[in-house]
Amino acid sequence: MVNPVAPIDPLMVLQKSLDALAVQHEAVANNLANIDTPNFKRSVVSFQDKLKSALEVNPPSPLWRTHPMHLPLPQTVSLNDFKPDVRTITETIGRNDGNNVDLEMESGVLAENNLLYNSLADVTGRYMALLKHSISEGRQ
Repeated sequence: MVNPVAPIDPLMVLQKSLDALAVQHEAVANNLANIDTPNFKRSVVSFQDKLKSALEVNPPSPLWRTHPMHLPLPQTVSLNDFKPDVRTITETIGRNDGNNVDLEMESGVLAENNLLYNSLADVTGRYMALLKHSISEGRQ
């Protein structure tokens, strides 16, 4: 029995990526806002690996567990259920007051995040313009 593989919607991929980058921006902004708060622990957002695994095409013949003692199947995340992971880093202490926010690192993450977000927003705009052009059959 072969399960058909659903095509990936490029607009949904762009939306999920932009949403994850917005969450990352909020986390970095919160970290920077609390840079002088004693005992504040920074938050990090990870989503690239999880998004990549959600986009990978499933094998054409799925595995089946026929006995409860068999190894469990790897957990896959569908694109519809994709959400970024937000984690608080409690293992490190950067300063004597217990705060672990590093201004230079957070600034670098914020700059990279802004570049990625702006690039994806541009790609989304171009994709929408292409769809509009296709729907109007090239007429203005």
